[in-house]
Amino acid sequence: MDDIPRTRLYRFLEILPGAVSWFILIGPFVLAFWFPRAVAIFIMVYVLLWFFRVLKSSAFLIYSFLKSKKFQRLDWIQKMEKDDRISQKWRKVLHIVIMPTYKEEKEVLESSIEALTQVDFPRDQIIFVLATEERDRMRAETNAAYLERRFGNSFRNFYHFMHPKNLPNEIPAKGANITHAARQISKILKEQCIDFSNVLVTTLDADNRPHPAYFATLTYHYLIEPNRARRSFQPLAFFYNNIWDVPFVNRVIALANTFWYLSESGEANRLFNASVYAQSLDSLVAMDYWSRHTIVEDLHQYWRAYFHFRGDYEVVPLFVPVYQDALQNKTYFTSLIGQYKQLRRWAWGASEIPYVLVKMWKERHKIPFLKTFERFFYLCFLQITWTTAAIIVFFNKLIPTVLNPRFNASLFAYNFSAVLNIVFTFMLIGILTYLWISLLTLPLPKGKARLGKILAVVLPWIFLPFVTIFYGAVPALDAQTRLMLGKPLGFSVTEKIRKIN
Repeated sequence: MDDIPRTRLYRFLEILPGAVSWFILIGPFVLAFWFPRAVAIFIMVYVLLWFFRVLKSSAFLIYSFLKSKKFQRLDWIQKMEKDDRISQKWRKVLHIVIMPTYKEEKEVLESSIEALTQVDFPRDQIIFVLATEERDRMRAETNAAYLERRFGNSFRNFYHFMHPKNLPNEIPAKGANITHAARQISKILKEQCIDFSNVLVTTLDADNRPHPAYFATLTYHYLIEPNRARRSFQPLAFFYNNIWDVPFVNRVIALANTFWYLSESGEANRLFNASVYAQSLDSLVAMDYWSRHTIVEDLHQYWRAYFHFRGDYEVVPLFVPVYQDALQNKTYFTSLIGQYKQLRRWAWGASEIPYVLVKMWKERHKIPFLKTFERFFYLCFLQITWTTAAIIVFFNKLIPTVLNPRFNASLFAYNFSAVLNIVFTFMLIGILTYLWISLLTLPLPKGKARLGKILAVVLPWIFLPFVTIFYGAVPALDAQTRLMLGKPLGFSVTEKIRKIN
């Protein structure tokens, strides 16, 4: 992976995430026969930690939601004009939008590009780049020709670059495609003598539709940031484009993912690159753009930048949304299967653990140790709790009490159950918070089925424990087990359509 050799040590470190997760999951069931009290204490501590995590996430969710409402109301152009620090600078900033596509139909791309033409920012400062794949040449050329006719005059420039297939030293994934496109546009801008420090690059998937305030908000925060070359800028991800057309399981997952991004944005010091983000072109050139060897290019880009800039790297949250699709395939059943595969691909982020560990050791004299260790620990916490939390929390008191009936009759077991009952009662606060924000943020359904669709937002939360196990813990455990067994997970493209047949 990048500059890290695949040594035996690296292979051992790849085994660790899955091994730890399996130990946490299997250990309590085995040890409950002999050490039920120790298992009960472990589960109680685990649930309490998760309880405080839920409370904190709920607080940051509310904070980010309120801040997002404020950001969406602001006139960022006027704000820049009135700010003496940047009033003469913002018109020099160019935005490159790279939209990688593979097998998407032109209707999906067209609606996303149409959203770019409706932003509250001068479009003569936006360069659009369509990044297609030679592996899908016929569709790519047809789509590109149509879209260039449709939007060729809508931006400063409209470019189409096709990523060649079977290039050496890369895998067929998003990172390789956008790197190829960025290199091509960099050559063009260099010939035009454009200052790369005045160019911001945003990568948007084929279904992404930025809020009208996105580019103005991004420009403002970029210009006021004194160390802007060592920062990336990340909007909120709202999976709302087709929220009323997907199966209820996919709807719950889309809402949960939206709230996750909201909550994480509120705690900016722990924010990793994910989904949509922007970096300056000079920063990307210095880093040799994106990795061409991983299927999780966003999270990996964070760590590449972090080590490249020797720890002086942060993700700046932008509290404006980029609207995205909830996962939707051609049929109900394939939508459920596709959702599982997408989550499993996201969970491949566990592969960053060995990468970060090795880089931490190699760069130990060049990076701030405590800061790096704290971020690495948070990465591990996210990956391990992804696989274990739902299962441990759901089965909690059943593990020691059912597997060891004698323990169930003890006073300790009674107190253990009473404490957990109180904790789970308070955990409802988090679910009610999510429910409230989902009703406030979701686009309102129209037509006769409006009340029914609002109920369709509320009722699926009842199935949240089951969804978080089968569409949370299981795909994450699947990914970590594959990593542990040395079976790489290839890049599976998420199908994007607009209606289920």
